[in-house]
Amino acid sequence: MIDSARAYHDGTAYDRHEMTGHFLDWGNQPEAFKSYAGFETVQLPNVSPRHECSVWDLADTNRHMDENTQIDAERLAGILLLSHAVTATTRHGTTDFHFRSVASAGALYPFELYVAVFDVPGVEDGLYHHDVAGRGLTLIRRGNALADLRPAIGLEEEPAPVLMFLLTAIYFRSSWKYRDRAYRYALLDTGHLAENLALALTSERIRFRICVDFEDDRVNGVLGLDTAREVCLAVVPAWGQPSSKRPGAGLSGPRTDLSRFSRVAAREVEYPVIHEAHAATSVGKALVERDLEMADRLGLHLEHELPLRRPHTLPSKMSYPEAVLKRRSMRNFVREQIFADRFSALLGMLCAEPLNRVAAEPTADASICVGFLAGNVEGLDPGLYVLNRQRETISRAARGFMMDKMTHVCLDQEWLANCAVHFLFLSNLDFLEASCGPRGYRHAMMTAGRLGQRIYVSATAMRLGCCGIGAYYDDEAASLLGLNDAGRLLYLVAAGPVRKYYR
Repeated sequence: MIDSARAYHDGTAYDRHEMTGHFLDWGNQPEAFKSYAGFETVQLPNVSPRHECSVWDLADTNRHMDENTQIDAERLAGILLLSHAVTATTRHGTTDFHFRSVASAGALYPFELYVAVFDVPGVEDGLYHHDVAGRGLTLIRRGNALADLRPAIGLEEEPAPVLMFLLTAIYFRSSWKYRDRAYRYALLDTGHLAENLALALTSERIRFRICVDFEDDRVNGVLGLDTAREVCLAVVPAWGQPSSKRPGAGLSGPRTDLSRFSRVAAREVEYPVIHEAHAATSVGKALVERDLEMADRLGLHLEHELPLRRPHTLPSKMSYPEAVLKRRSMRNFVREQIFADRFSALLGMLCAEPLNRVAAEPTADASICVGFLAGNVEGLDPGLYVLNRQRETISRAARGFMMDKMTHVCLDQEWLANCAVHFLFLSNLDFLEASCGPRGYRHAMMTAGRLGQRIYVSATAMRLGCCGIGAYYDDEAASLLGLNDAGRLLYLVAAGPVRKYYR
């Protein structure tokens, strides 16, 4: 029985000597797109990105959010385009594969995006599902959901938002391949989507908050989910200029059982461990110690801090919208240096305070430690380093080239040895639960996913390659990094020059 985040994380650890064969049931592959057949779909305006800013503009400390931004149908369409879009299609045999703007383990895309509209000119109040394939919104319930959702996420004391985004995950899309370990990927991938949404809203200067602490049952009930298959993992309210119209009536009852649409395959295999993990991390709200420093709880021995050196000229090769829409997971790395200005720019984006300040609950930043293995970074000796995002400093924790050893840990995926840097997202799971509560695990994993997506977009903007890794031998990873008994690697994101873009 899984009764804690650590029990789940350790229970789903990969061990080199205990891995069993697993054959994918290709005849029962989950549907990639959720569809509410027979429901009314509102076609969104056909828009192009409104702002050709750089990724670094979004991290500008002078960039202020504006609660009086008018969010209309056109602006909403632009936000959705940059949050979750099909960016290309290729043919594999008799099947089309659709690339998306959001990174996902195994390209399985477990997440779904819903929009609750309260006060958006040009869009009827209601609860909508984002039809990413058709670039539209499917109306699943009419009316104003504010009275249902506002107390469920603790917004009674805040001004009324004009809409909310609700991010869910469908378990079987990931468990079809990853079985019990799939809950990890559901959280990481939802974090990827949440960060794309955060970047899009920041580009529009729209004030928002990423909420991971909410009443699960109440929010899932509003969405009409079959919680054995699909659950809400994050809610993102957004504030804008209210119109003069009177609030509409509350949500109407669904005209049919919405839960049946959470099924994505004819024969779905249930993994009780996933349900137990979700239940174990559903307890209460995450509370964070004021002086929590996760880096001090991992058993690492840090040398003196070195300040980040921000580049005088940020090395953008693509605008922010272009980088989002051209993002890919790349593995054709070459053993070449990542230049100091590009590496500093990546670290700067991980430290980007405005995105952290407006976009998350306090537990998010406190739940993880960000480190990296430097293998081929201009001006930096190889080794393991820890990044202090608040103070914008790095400290070395171990000396020497470790990329080949980490490659061996990551299921011997040889291409990883060629990367210039491996970014690491770490946590002490015992301390996490003691200081942040059981729900802290969701914060930690989704924050790792958020920052991973930030690396993806920033690396793409500089024509660097990037690829996230959630599959590794857990105990070997902890041992290699010198972590203590409860210290764990949650996620690894590799970056560096790749053959496609090099020179």
